[in-house]
Amino acid sequence: MSSDPASASPLDKDLLFDAVDLVGNVGSHRRVERTLTAPAREIGGLAMQVPVGEELAVEIELESVVEGVYVHGTVTAHLEGECSRCLDPVEQDVAPRLDELYMFSEKVKADEREDTTMLTGDDVDLGPLVRDALAMAAVERPLCREDCPGLCGQCGFRMEDDPEHHHDVIDDRFAALQGLFDAPTEGEGR
Repeated sequence: MSSDPASASPLDKDLLFDAVDLVGNVGSHRRVERTLTAPAREIGGLAMQVPVGEELAVEIELESVVEGVYVHGTVTAHLEGECSRCLDPVEQDVAPRLDELYMFSEKVKADEREDTTMLTGDDVDLGPLVRDALAMAAVERPLCREDCPGLCGQCGFRMEDDPEHHHDVIDDRFAALQGLFDAPTEGEGR
């Protein structure tokens, strides 16, 4: 899981931690607590996201190990989205656990670099890790409640307001037969 600068988020600069004091000091560790303000929602992003201006709390411990820097802790956030059936607002509080080993680049074989999270110089970039943890903790298809009836597939009517709402749909192939059983009008064959 190497970080891709093209997909950088505004959160990334706030989640970049200098680990120069830990590099080469196996067994040393540092606790970090940071509260961040969420940037604008990603267009076309996940159904549940942290609303703009809402706070995210990151509590981690950076620990120096032989292979690199081990990061563990939690990120706490309030997510908002829309019900996947009726589009009503939905909220979710999450606190996913963060666990990742940021490897020294010299400890990683060339063919393993794509699937390995590495230190960026002497920095630990938690941005992608936090985004991934929030995405995994968020409900993929949020519902306002389990038995939400949703919207009418034909007109968008809110089914909660009238559970008996329906449309008489006539198959186009039988449209010519529609008036066959109607009462004959005056002048039609008696």
